Amino acid sequence: MNKIILITSFIASLMVFGCQSEKASEAKTTTTPTPTSKPSAPIVQKRAQITVSGTITNAGNKNIKLSHKSTNRSSVIKDDKFRINLLIDEPGIYNLTYNGQKIPLFLRPNDQAVVDFDAQGMAKTIKFGGTDPKVQEYLFQKKINDPLTYAQKRNSAKLSEKDFIKQTNETRATELVLFNSFKKENKDLPTDFLLFEETEIQYNWAKQFNDYSLYRAFYNKQEAYTPSPELLAYANDLDLNNDQLMISEAYRNYLIAHVGQKASNMVQADLMSGGKIQTSLRAFEVVEKDHAAPGIKNYLLYYFFNQHLRSKGINGSEDLHQRFKQQVTNPRYLADIDEAFLAWKHLKTGMPAPSFSYPDKEGKKVGLEDLKGKVVYIDVWATWCGPCKVEIPHLEKLQEKFHDQPVAFVSVSIDKNAEAWEKMVKENNMSGIQILADQAGNSQICKDYKIKGIPRFILIDQAGNIVNAQADRPSQGTVAGEIEGLL
Repeated sequence: MNKIILITSFIASLMVFGCQSEKASEAKTTTTPTPTSKPSAPIVQKRAQITVSGTITNAGNKNIKLSHKSTNRSSVIKDDKFRINLLIDEPGIYNLTYNGQKIPLFLRPNDQAVVDFDAQGMAKTIKFGGTDPKVQEYLFQKKINDPLTYAQKRNSAKLSEKDFIKQTNETRATELVLFNSFKKENKDLPTDFLLFEETEIQYNWAKQFNDYSLYRAFYNKQEAYTPSPELLAYANDLDLNNDQLMISEAYRNYLIAHVGQKASNMVQADLMSGGKIQTSLRAFEVVEKDHAAPGIKNYLLYYFFNQHLRSKGINGSEDLHQRFKQQVTNPRYLADIDEAFLAWKHLKTGMPAPSFSYPDKEGKKVGLEDLKGKVVYIDVWATWCGPCKVEIPHLEKLQEKFHDQPVAFVSVSIDKNAEAWEKMVKENNMSGIQILADQAGNSQICKDYKIKGIPRFILIDQAGNIVNAQADRPSQGTVAGEIEGLL
């Protein structure tokens, strides 16, 4: 198996979507143990409200947003004032975004932040108040003084190893100068923020090294790349079993990347020896072997099993689910996974496939009920989706293979722009049944089939029952055999 193909699959597997909501509860703790103290049980924080408010003068755009990961809360600026309340359960960076400009805020449950500025000159006029105004000012200065552009960071894997090490170390040194100066000028900083920022700087730096070693061959279209001992030395002083460092999102991201890379290497070895791809199982094995700290173990098993459910559904997941329940003690993680299993229950193999009916480019409605008696292979896609377009040539070849057999190939676009959809279908002479869902990503087919990311493929038998609600992509080369087995 080509290593580049494996890495491509691994990159795709890192996409996870989700958000939660709970009611407010207990207050925050304002002090944090030192990095060397390790708890005997996972830290479970309950949700509480944060409030971000302020005054924005000369605001032409009246919309403002607070976001963290996939959670967003918007507000309208009225009489120069805004106020946003949000329930959170973990400290971290919450971005206040106005006119495309992000203002990073370090917030814990029950914190308040006040942000005032003139929209015609944010950087020169911004002022902070609330729980930790000095911290917010530091984070804003760190952001506007970042020496690297987004494009430079994105393209760092294309650099030579020597240039990458030099650039990454210089960036870290710049951050440390700013942070050390900030600490020297402010003796009364919250201990939890100090631990947070020290960890952020260390593990953002480490993750860049980890990503470089993983992606360099891919981005430079090489068959293989072996990192030098000098590059790998970055990992010598990292602590991968310290629950207190979980306050840092950079630390959590590094742990995920570390486990993912080791699991990917194990899968590659499996394939070389004729074995099957078992990425989620291998990830579990890495976590069980390398990460004994209870909070970290809970988090990583939850992350990788949640990722597994999003990409594979619950078919064939029962054993992994039992393994998860035997080791995870965090009640929120357990409840989330139980809820996911319940939500996917109607999509198990053998269950009646949820029906749908949408118009083709001539306006004629085509529904699942019209295709009874045929094996149905559904592609949910959109013109703006790069990975979707990669699958189209493979899908066309698959259709040619079964052109004279009772197999229906249905491509359901979730485009908002009907003209873009019609144009692409026509220009590419796309075959099969081409239909356009209403309400784009909020379409009923997305809700019924739990579609959180595309492309998504679904296989249904002649009786209208689900074979696999998370079917393999045409490019994987396995679907033809599954379809043949149903005929």
